[in-house]
Amino acid sequence: MKIEATPSFDSWTSLFLVAVFMGIFLFFSILLSKNKRTIPIAFLILAFSLILFQYVLYWTNYMVVIPYFKLLPHVSYYCAGPLLYLYFLNLYKKEVSFNYAMHFLPAFLVIITYVAILMKNTHFPEVKIPWFWFSNNPWFIAIHLGIYFLLIFKLFSKIQRTTEYENLRHRWSLVLIILFGLFILAYVSYYVLVNFSFFNSEWDYLISIVMSVSIYTIGFFVIKQPEVFDGEFFTKLFLPKQNTSDSFEDALLNEIYNKLTKHMETDKPYIDNELRLVNLADSLGFSTHLLSKVINRKSGKNFNQYVNEYRLKEAKELLLKNPEYSIKTIYFEVGFNNKATFYNAFKKEFECTPSQFRSSRFSS
Repeated sequence: MKIEATPSFDSWTSLFLVAVFMGIFLFFSILLSKNKRTIPIAFLILAFSLILFQYVLYWTNYMVVIPYFKLLPHVSYYCAGPLLYLYFLNLYKKEVSFNYAMHFLPAFLVIITYVAILMKNTHFPEVKIPWFWFSNNPWFIAIHLGIYFLLIFKLFSKIQRTTEYENLRHRWSLVLIILFGLFILAYVSYYVLVNFSFFNSEWDYLISIVMSVSIYTIGFFVIKQPEVFDGEFFTKLFLPKQNTSDSFEDALLNEIYNKLTKHMETDKPYIDNELRLVNLADSLGFSTHLLSKVINRKSGKNFNQYVNEYRLKEAKELLLKNPEYSIKTIYFEVGFNNKATFYNAFKKEFECTPSQFRSSRFSS
């Protein structure tokens, strides 16, 4: 590729620089969200933004002005596979071992090489550069990416699908795998095609466009449709309407609502005074968006009303079975935090106070 003597931007490099800033914005947006399972994706997008930033410096010849980022993309490439694999482990609720950090060992070795180069080129020319043969070899990166592609695909292929929810998560996982595959293909294509005479800056840009689309498509769904990352597909976009009275979406919501009902009746999470929608969603493995939708659609109530219904039912039973219990003991046991809230909810449901309810039952 021909390098211009004077650092400058053209339309393509300006566009890629915008993509870098968009990636950084996506990184912080995802990182500041309350969904911990998407954190690996946030750092994956940051890693790619750093790769693209170094490419922009190279294409514009600003590497001459800022020569400190040469190995930065290699660090990011070695982080990409472990980050996406970690996300898949979280998505499928697989146990993540305490020594998972070892997956980032190749990236750490490149960082050491990177730091040694910076030291040698600044104030410590006598410093020896370790593992340069490894850190600067693109084919080691290609092999590393390929290994993680196989690990992810192996995990994906072993997951059993018995419910509609699992089918949706399966399809979303397939989209991620395809995007990651395109990312790897684009990377390998560069180092193959660069050896041919017809290769030019347009090919270089095209490969980076493919890589950008692959990564930022994932980021788009994180921002636009966060429920996708917990297994709920954007139904209108990915699922055809079925010619039945019970649509695919209704079948999915029924399935989740049945699981929710069983959980509420068996495990009684509502007795926790600090229960929140996010806690209930995490215990079931769904997104808060999806669980809220299920509760609203299937029960006709909001989250607080739905949970209080179970609490009031439990309180009613305790009032009858345990006449020695005080009202305060009962409302704390069933999950209410204060007397006023309990009395208001009870009176609205049964048209009498708890004391009146107990007295009327025992007097009869």
